[in-house]
Amino acid sequence: MARSKNTLVTDLLDIADQLAAQKGRPSLRKAAMRRAVSSAYYAVFHELCYICADQLGVWTKANDLREPVYRLLDHGIARSRLIGKEAAAISSDILQIGTLFRDLQEARHSADYKSSAMTVSRDWALSQIAEARRIVELIEALTPDDRLKLAILLVTKTR
Repeated sequence: MARSKNTLVTDLLDIADQLAAQKGRPSLRKAAMRRAVSSAYYAVFHELCYICADQLGVWTKANDLREPVYRLLDHGIARSRLIGKEAAAISSDILQIGTLFRDLQEARHSADYKSSAMTVSRDWALSQIAEARRIVELIEALTPDDRLKLAILLVTKTR
């Protein structure tokens, strides 16, 4: 299993696992499952942020560029670019990452914003966490050239 070089990604996935294992009253378990899905999504989002900063050469530098580059990524823009024709032109792996990211983002929106009446199960939360891990593995398995192309795709301005 590929692991992210960004410890925040690993920690968020671990937290998602811990939340999904929550016991107690039903409303507490339901809230924990929702937070688990959200944490899993944010693990993937931070993996993408890290790739951008790392590939643009600022991650290892102790300077003021690290945070602005890390924060360049926008959730909606990332989604649209990862499922667009530009992603497909880079590689089928990046398009697969984009499709899985879109689905996980939709699950996160449901977990974070749907009413408290939404049915939430441990199995659903665990499946979303597994998908987040799969996305991180796919990103980590990209070739160096595709990692750079992914970073450029995510942060460059479109015409």
